[in-house]
Amino acid sequence: MSNSPSKGTALITGASRGISSSPGEESLAKKASARKQAGRQNTGIGHVGFRATNPAASAEFYRNVLGMEIVGGSTPDHPLGATAFLSSRPGEESHEIALFADPAFAHVAFKVSSLAELRSFHARVVEKNIPIKFAFNHRVSFAFYFEDPDGNMIEVYWPTGDPSRKQPHAEPLDLSQPDEVLLESHNPGSRRFAK
Repeated sequence: MSNSPSKGTALITGASRGISSSPGEESLAKKASARKQAGRQNTGIGHVGFRATNPAASAEFYRNVLGMEIVGGSTPDHPLGATAFLSSRPGEESHEIALFADPAFAHVAFKVSSLAELRSFHARVVEKNIPIKFAFNHRVSFAFYFEDPDGNMIEVYWPTGDPSRKQPHAEPLDLSQPDEVLLESHNPGSRRFAK
């Protein structure tokens, strides 16, 4: 039997000294840190939008099987068509699942933690010549939408701090406006939100 450490021991010992087990890990960590410092760090997937033949019936499924709360929706005559919105934490998230009869609105939504980060991602998408499909003030969030190379719609959004607004709500959003103008437009007392 040899007294030399096994390969596994050497890796553990090296890791405990702060030595990366591969050169790629250090490079990935540096890139992630640079993205975060550049204001381009999403906080993960915030919600998903699925296609549903009958959003109201599908919402009942999510409510009855998964215990989610139906927090909004619309009828077929709405500009977005028939929809349903559900959340398992309505006091924290305006919705976690959105159901759309129109498959054009199916998407995956990535949340960012500040308006500055939203602007940074928007600038990055524009800089890469990726067409912006929509930019909306949903009242619960400011968001913009674009497609990945396979045609899947992506939303990047910043929650405005009021998850109580029933969805859908889609007011045009101009991200070239100064923060003060955007934040004023979010104010429910603003005339822009009068019904």
